[in-house]
Amino acid sequence: MHSLDNGNVVHGNITWAPVKSLWWSSMVAVALVGGWLTFSWAALGLFLVATAFVLLFGHSLGSHRKLIHDSFACPKWLEYLLVYTGVQVGLSGPLGLLAQHDLRDHAQRQPDCHDYLRHGSAFWKDGWWQLHCELRLDKPPVLAIPAHIAQDRFYRFLERTWMLQQVPPALLLFALGGWPFVIWGVCARIAAGVTGHWLIGYFAHNHGAMQHTVEGAAVQGHNVALASLLTMGESWHNNHHAYPGSAKLGLYPGEWDPGWWVLVLLKRAGLAWDFRLPADCPPRAELRAHAALPDTLPQASRSWRSTVGAIASSSRQLLARRGQLVLEGPFVLLSARATRCLAGAGVRPQRTPSRARLSFEHGGQTVLGLPALLIAVGTRNAFTAAAALVLLPLATLCELARSQVDA
Repeated sequence: MHSLDNGNVVHGNITWAPVKSLWWSSMVAVALVGGWLTFSWAALGLFLVATAFVLLFGHSLGSHRKLIHDSFACPKWLEYLLVYTGVQVGLSGPLGLLAQHDLRDHAQRQPDCHDYLRHGSAFWKDGWWQLHCELRLDKPPVLAIPAHIAQDRFYRFLERTWMLQQVPPALLLFALGGWPFVIWGVCARIAAGVTGHWLIGYFAHNHGAMQHTVEGAAVQGHNVALASLLTMGESWHNNHHAYPGSAKLGLYPGEWDPGWWVLVLLKRAGLAWDFRLPADCPPRAELRAHAALPDTLPQASRSWRSTVGAIASSSRQLLARRGQLVLEGPFVLLSARATRCLAGAGVRPQRTPSRARLSFEHGGQTVLGLPALLIAVGTRNAFTAAAALVLLPLATLCELARSQVDA
């Protein structure tokens, strides 16, 4: 993004955007009404998997880290596939999303900007603005999209047809599971993705921890730790404001970043390279760090096979519920009290600041991270055991990726 004319990002009018408003409203209405009428566990599972897939591979890797910031290199076919998956989130076309991001990024770096661009209004007002309206600046800045993106025929095609790109997956899902799959796999997925994008944008610019300060900027980013897995690492927004070109967003110990884990696996497969990290970003005189970045990433201590074996062995504890488990860890994302409330009677949470991650031992195996938390919660009752078993495969994939980072 190159600024040709700074313009003015303070003065402008908020107007209702009919297409944007009706798109979101229709998806939410169909998801709420149709989702209630067609609920099934299979449809819910489809919704969870499809939403996680498009947010991880599409929004985080394709739209944000690749298209917008070009923070890693990959084959062109993979870039197109990732960006196409990003269109499935339902926010807009790739060029429109890039233009929106560039405008907000430019505005937030100025000494002042319009409340629309900074998520600076009250919660419900900001929700109305972001989901139903658009800002028309009196003198908008001219921000040129790089020619190799703006003139790309595939991206221009997606920009013209981004809403219609929901039709192919809808037809496939209808063939597989009828209207319940369409409602949960398309409409509910879009409703969750678009609404979640606004919610994270609001909280990540208003509430949360800060490891860095960008002096002179109208807006500071905040790290929303509880949403790190839901957003595939995108909620480490203070880190991103500090190093916007970094492919890695979770920069400090305990900051889960599934998008980065997948990038590392793609690198191992020869499908991604030339990662940009904070050390590769241009120095910024206005950046003030509150804590030093770690020199190295934590080393993996186990193989794929041992990771799967540990999780598979311990997951049987969900239904058996025999013995006492001690869940240890720093409890970065959850307080010890909250963990005690979530875990079953057979689990004793123990705060251990020296440990980098949640962990417990069972049957001679050590389970780490999200699977450990899922198993602890699953021992509470039969319902949580069933829910944990459904989510455990996805958690296992996350742990497998995490275990291979810098192995």
